[in-house]
Amino acid sequence: MNDILTPDQIADLAGISQICEELGTDLVVIGATSLLLLMGDLGRFTRDVDLTVALNFDEFEHLMMRLAAIGWTPVPKLEHRWIAPRRTLVDLLPAGAELRRSGSITWPASQFRMSLAGFDHVFTRAVEVNLPGGIAIRVAPPIVTALLKIIAWVDAPYQRAKDLQDIRIVLRRYERDSGRLFSEDVFDAELPDFEFANAFLLGLDMRTLATGDDARFVDQFLERLLVPHEEGRFDDESDFGMKNFRGQIHAFRKGFTGQ
Repeated sequence: MNDILTPDQIADLAGISQICEELGTDLVVIGATSLLLLMGDLGRFTRDVDLTVALNFDEFEHLMMRLAAIGWTPVPKLEHRWIAPRRTLVDLLPAGAELRRSGSITWPASQFRMSLAGFDHVFTRAVEVNLPGGIAIRVAPPIVTALLKIIAWVDAPYQRAKDLQDIRIVLRRYERDSGRLFSEDVFDAELPDFEFANAFLLGLDMRTLATGDDARFVDQFLERLLVPHEEGRFDDESDFGMKNFRGQIHAFRKGFTGQ
């Protein structure tokens, strides 16, 4: 984990983390960065750090002023993006209780809308990760990140191809160091291959995690991937990687729906 983030990225995270602590608000690492910290290399490069903070827009303005005072610079025309003093590219999303209840945020200048579906889990399920230099930061666990990426992909499948790549990684690696892979739940599922046990457990745990709204997104995700002639269908049956992915999706569905 020590080489997942650079010293400059860690120093920039320390800066915003201290401000959020002083403001008494919760800061959580989300997105691909959370998977890097908790699952390791993703097989693709990501240079930005994704963060969310439990603030509504009026409170978020105060945080923005504090960040600007220590050298953070907003990126023009991208209201969620900042360049930190050590050149870290940060996507920062306000997600206070009022915003989460509304289900989305609409950025004031651009009127660009971002979904906050599933974001309650970010703050209730985040785990603490210790970074080099004695810095601790909260990170969304893989199951929550997978749910958020499922929701994002369902909303915009053609624009969110990277989310589908990351979902595949979680399906493959979920609980990989856990004895649960050899549990009765997995044995009773009668999966066609043990390599699908991780995906099955992800579905099983997501069934417990998901609210009614979350579950509707997951159902749409499964339908689009498994029903012919929908976005994201498995076109090349001769491709081993795609066959494997379909096996993972079937196992995930079995865990999530019990069928």
